[in-house]
Amino acid sequence: MHATPRALILAAVSLLTACVGSNNPAAGGGTVAATPTLNVVSLSIDSGPSGAPGQFNHAYVTVRVCTPGSTSQCANIDHVLIDTGSSGLRLVRSVLTAAGVTLPTALDASGQSIEECVSFGGGQTWGPVASADVTLAGETAAALPVQILDDTGTGAPPPANCGAQGTLINGVAGFGANGLLGIGVFRHDCGAGCVNAATPQPIYFGCSAAGTCAAENVALNAQVTNPVAAFPVDNTGVIIELPNLINANGDLSAQGQMIIGIATQTDNAMPATGLTVLGTDSGGNFTTAYNGGASLPASIDSGTEDYAFEDPTIAVCAAGAFVGYYCPTVAPLAVYAVNMGVGANSAANTVDFAIADPNTFAPNASALPNLGGGGSSGRFTWGMPFFYGRNVYVGINQRVAGLYTGPFFAY
Repeated sequence: MHATPRALILAAVSLLTACVGSNNPAAGGGTVAATPTLNVVSLSIDSGPSGAPGQFNHAYVTVRVCTPGSTSQCANIDHVLIDTGSSGLRLVRSVLTAAGVTLPTALDASGQSIEECVSFGGGQTWGPVASADVTLAGETAAALPVQILDDTGTGAPPPANCGAQGTLINGVAGFGANGLLGIGVFRHDCGAGCVNAATPQPIYFGCSAAGTCAAENVALNAQVTNPVAAFPVDNTGVIIELPNLINANGDLSAQGQMIIGIATQTDNAMPATGLTVLGTDSGGNFTTAYNGGASLPASIDSGTEDYAFEDPTIAVCAAGAFVGYYCPTVAPLAVYAVNMGVGANSAANTVDFAIADPNTFAPNASALPNLGGGGSSGRFTWGMPFFYGRNVYVGINQRVAGLYTGPFFAY
């Protein structure tokens, strides 16, 4: 799910469950931790949480959150969507309330609550910044700034310019998840652009007790933060490992894992050969040239359920469950694209892939290969179908992972 702050600044057929792929890449460069930390998180692609059934190509993890410093005011929040296209943890307020956890709201220097409006492909989120101890596997980020998605209207109402880009997507149904775990290439969700701007961007707001909000600058250490970047160790990035799907018409579910850290332990060493490393620009983009066309800004985004790009020569589904996605006349339709890194990590790689007719997917399948769609004007997004059968590395900005310095994507 490609967040936009930095850019401005988403049954009858028998089905089998996929098995876990390999997690032992060949050893490469990097410092190996003397005392290994538990750093592997199970992930699942399934039909979604009870509050939003019928999801597909959504990879979920369980995140443990606690009131800062507490060992009793804690909850394991399941069905949190992993998103390599954004940074920061965002949790739905009603889900936290049902779990019995209340997180303290962050305040600015004037004692006002800090609230945030973040743009994603499908709309915008609104809610307060809060503090939480966040745990994934054996890794904990203490007092981490997170966003509470205010689906209950408990806090200040959003300003008029929040929700103008599409709709507010604060609830479980909006994301198809109980929360969003942004583990992209940046440490903060806005960064320097929200620290000293002469005119504060409409991203962070100071809100009075009366509910009046005004855009304001926020220091980096108070911005919503990528949890992986805040871990004491294994903070160089993540590796997403998913197997190939078993059935060409989709699997009921699929299981894989997220390994925390790159080149910090033996289980996350980078392979010495065969790895394409794509450096990104300040917006988190490398470039992709589709089918011999012009180069477009691009990213690898686990929060997007399809290959998202524009090709007017491919028919679009006009009826059924996949309206708006591509329905090629002859399927699967073989296509290709060339990825090119930016800056020091400027590798080039050709990716051959295919676009399926989604009307041939099995009923109730949640893991769908080769799903393609438009609606990504002027850019190319390698969504969840790209992850099947690959190990995808997400290197965090200014963190050294073996021979490479983030930000980068690799596979």
